[in-house]
Amino acid sequence: MLGAQEEGGSTMGLKYRANALLAGGGLLAGALFQPAVAANDIVLKNREDMKWEKMLPELGADSPVYTILRVDPGSKATTLMIEFPKAMHIPKHTHEKSETHIILGGAHLFEHGGQQYDVKEHGYIYMPGKFEHEAWVPAGSKAVIILEDGWKVDWLDGGPTAKDVGKGAPVR
Repeated sequence: MLGAQEEGGSTMGLKYRANALLAGGGLLAGALFQPAVAANDIVLKNREDMKWEKMLPELGADSPVYTILRVDPGSKATTLMIEFPKAMHIPKHTHEKSETHIILGGAHLFEHGGQQYDVKEHGYIYMPGKFEHEAWVPAGSKAVIILEDGWKVDWLDGGPTAKDVGKGAPVR
């Protein structure tokens, strides 16, 4: 049984334990009683729910296709999925903020400053903002891409064209 005083006449130890118990209870209560998540905060899309668009409509069936999965209403960060029916070279470019790729199938070979980064199926790469890079993507590749500043691309020498279709990675 807990008394008002600890042995030696001090209540300090009892107060410490009581405060720790209350603080722990507060943490537990905070974890258990979080505000409900609004239904419009949850995004669930199955393939049949996705609107697929051609990235380069002028390439017809050779164009990569993409679908926007989510755009954050505050930051405009964009999550998209992209599929490449044909091999393609993506010319040198940057993004204002970070870019993340999660490779679902195939691969992406990135190059920056003469160094290559070979990201294979089920691989991951994070690139900080203003990271100058180009990529070669084999036919059949699929990826989820997260662009922290929205889907904005700063092409250094122009975007991909028909001349980039079917272009394999450079041999080093």
